[in-house]
Amino acid sequence: MVRKVSGNSNTALTDLMDFKKDILISYAHIDDESLMEGQKGWISEFHRSLEVRLSQLMGARPVIWRDPKLQGNDFFGEEIVDQFPEVALLISILSPRYVRSEWCTKEVGEFIKAAQENGGFKLRNKSRIFKVIKTPIPLEDHPEAIRETLGYEFFKLDPETGRPKEFGKIYGPEAELAYWEKLDDLAHDITDLLNQLQKMGPQVGGDVALNDDAVAVYLAQTSYDLREYRDNIKRELQEHGYRVLPDQHLPLIAPDFISESAQLMDQCEVAIHLIGENYGIIPEGSQKSVVELQNETAAQKSKEGKLKRLIWFSPHTETEDERQINFVEHLKTSELMHEGADLFENSLEDLKYAIHDQLAALKKEEQKEEEKVEEGDDLPPQIYLLCDQKDLDDVIPLEDYLFEQGYDVILPVFEGDEQQVRIDHQENLKACDAVIIYYGAGNELWMRSKTRDLMKIAGYGRKKPLNTKAVYLAPPMNPRKERFRAQGMTAINGSDGFAPELMQPFTEKL
Repeated sequence: MVRKVSGNSNTALTDLMDFKKDILISYAHIDDESLMEGQKGWISEFHRSLEVRLSQLMGARPVIWRDPKLQGNDFFGEEIVDQFPEVALLISILSPRYVRSEWCTKEVGEFIKAAQENGGFKLRNKSRIFKVIKTPIPLEDHPEAIRETLGYEFFKLDPETGRPKEFGKIYGPEAELAYWEKLDDLAHDITDLLNQLQKMGPQVGGDVALNDDAVAVYLAQTSYDLREYRDNIKRELQEHGYRVLPDQHLPLIAPDFISESAQLMDQCEVAIHLIGENYGIIPEGSQKSVVELQNETAAQKSKEGKLKRLIWFSPHTETEDERQINFVEHLKTSELMHEGADLFENSLEDLKYAIHDQLAALKKEEQKEEEKVEEGDDLPPQIYLLCDQKDLDDVIPLEDYLFEQGYDVILPVFEGDEQQVRIDHQENLKACDAVIIYYGAGNELWMRSKTRDLMKIAGYGRKKPLNTKAVYLAPPMNPRKERFRAQGMTAINGSDGFAPELMQPFTEKL
């Protein structure tokens, strides 16, 4: 049972959500039929193994339930549905029979309905349904509600025949080792999500966004031949406390793929790219693979000074794919693609050392920055006064007033290289204590751009929230401007000209 940890080491996690069961396993009956007489079926062995591993990671035995009386006629029992509000997580074990079963697909839908009323279906974009893929199923055949959820593939494709080989001890030592590695990945991710549930107070409805202080690393999606290598690195990063993105499927439509991967990179300090012999999946609307698109997006982020990159080429790989040959050549020779990147063509273990060295160096830099901040705590608060270039003369009374009150005022830079101007703007957002957007000559699109920058402020590397932020509404006025309002921002109406008393609601928050 998910309960609050107390002095009793036998209890599991939390009562905050009133969950009586930690996990419900949803499966098709035929998938638990043993291939060998006298042995447990795949589902039964999975249930036992997962329970033991979670107990070791959590320090308490979880409550995992499945219906052992499930029969092949797929009759759906309402008594199972009634339990869903009391279940923290659902594990769906996908197979050909599962996706054809009305029972199984209905379980997914009913669990989601219950979850929306008890904490939300997603917690910081992490689904409360874990998708275990026992046998390969085309993505379009997965239940629609969890189609984009990352799955845990308990099989691999034979490179020679293309046939899937399931993981499990009856298939030999290599398949057994792969089984335990994948189960360990699943157990760690379940433990992390249950721990997140522990931190939550009572919630009703809606998806919940959780704060996560862990350093984020972008581990780029790879071609299929390097999937095991990527899983290996992901596993090690998570064991060291890092958050690994992407943590869900990215859309296979090119503009959406580029946009979402860019947003995820904004949360990260390091991007890691693995390059193998295959070119990779090509999203709709593009002639480039997901591997190449991620590299181009990350290179642009590095050019903007926001991302450190490590690019690893699998040694001794040979390919006859002209697309991959040209892509690798471009990676190795293009000046843009080298921006902010270190290139490696060595063993996977050497790459791991390089990753940890890079993350350790970044941590030292952060500690130095924090020390500088602490040393500068006695300095006057800094206010970033954002304005359009046409407003530079009009902001002088406001700038002078703030300076006379003991604040340092920073104005944006308008001359110089476009990239340097943008970097200076982002650094100001990282360093200042408060922001005022002077909404005068700038149009509505300009205003939206600046407010969006405030929403991205954490992605720029800011470590703590702003003390306060405000919009100073200045002439020329219009109906839209007069009605301006935004959550979390103080609106200062300066339509009749500047007056010191207008600034009191803003300065009080400093």
